Amino acid sequence: MSKNPYPGTTLEKSRNRWKAQVRINGKTKSVGYYNTQQEAYAAVVEAKKQATAAKQVDQLAEVEESDYQLALRDNRKTTTVAQSNVLIEHPWAMTLLEARIFVLLLRGLRRDDSSSKRIVIPLTDLVGDQPIGGRGYQYLHVALDGLDAIRIDLPMPNRKKDYHKVPLVHSLKLDSGQGTISGYFSADVMPYLTNLTENFTLGQVADLLSIKNPNTHKFYWIMQMWKFKSPYTVAVETLRELTTGGAYPQFADYRKYVLKPSVEELNGLNFDISYTEKKKGRSVDSIEFHINYNGHSKLQPKQLQLQLSESTLPTHSSVSRELPTLTDFQSRVVGRMKKFKLDMHQIERILTLNEDDLKHLMKETHQLLKEYEAGTKVFDNIAATAMTRINQLYPRLYPKAK
Repeated sequence: MSKNPYPGTTLEKSRNRWKAQVRINGKTKSVGYYNTQQEAYAAVVEAKKQATAAKQVDQLAEVEESDYQLALRDNRKTTTVAQSNVLIEHPWAMTLLEARIFVLLLRGLRRDDSSSKRIVIPLTDLVGDQPIGGRGYQYLHVALDGLDAIRIDLPMPNRKKDYHKVPLVHSLKLDSGQGTISGYFSADVMPYLTNLTENFTLGQVADLLSIKNPNTHKFYWIMQMWKFKSPYTVAVETLRELTTGGAYPQFADYRKYVLKPSVEELNGLNFDISYTEKKKGRSVDSIEFHINYNGHSKLQPKQLQLQLSESTLPTHSSVSRELPTLTDFQSRVVGRMKKFKLDMHQIERILTLNEDDLKHLMKETHQLLKEYEAGTKVFDNIAATAMTRINQLYPRLYPKAK
């Protein structure tokens, strides 16, 4: 009996047509009936090609998934993160959610990374296994807008004449289908995050992921940076600018809402911090910190299961109030006001304006934002400048303001 020159084809006498079949993964599959044996065989060949291609795609997906899982496993093994003191000394204020994303992005870097790469964070690493509803994603959008707005003044030879301001991160992406957040650190910022040899500070991931107060994150890095200089004295104005971007001009409020709760939370971790307020006349002019840290002296803190709630929204206060559900446009307003470093209470008041007033506000503050971000004007206190302009536009918002 001669060998079939067209394997996979047989004559179906009842139909007087040629049947095409292929065997894939141990199972025989029909791929149709044809008038000629050559047509049936062509269908067999094409089906085998498609099956081979599909198998290769599956294998590649398995490899990519394996690589992703390995990278994720390595990331989760990372116990310390680092950044240059240049970044720590840059005055920015992050919400709790922004600070948490920042730490997890740092965790995805390796010491020998020479170029920027996309870092992927599973949402479960950020907020645990809790379900994320529409409002939760709204909070995530606001947090990503806040991170995207942070720009860093990098060192230049002549501060008065030279200028180099860069974004901290870029190309941030929230993929609800994949359940991930991802993004890149700016290429200009990378040298201040990897290959660090001097003037840098280490942070413990376990500590940072257990912090509950947004202000404590900044204090954590500052205390780690200053512990080798302890006792360390800093001017109140410098400390306020570093930790809150200049919020709380009254020291009593700063002490109550920022300094005291941050130090108390750090002392609940592995720090032993005390401070002395030094006066010039009747006002507190500077603070002397005594800082000790022992990462092995206490039980390692548990990762905070962050709830997507009002406490994750922009605020410089330990007392948070809930914003109403925001429209996309209102979220843009919040993002801009954050760029101006306004606090939560100021933003809440602004959101009481109607949509037409908010559109007018965005138009009237656009030039101010351009000047601030481009550095074409120097602002000693951008929050105060922005509030002055807003008070001029809408004096009814703050009837007691003079």
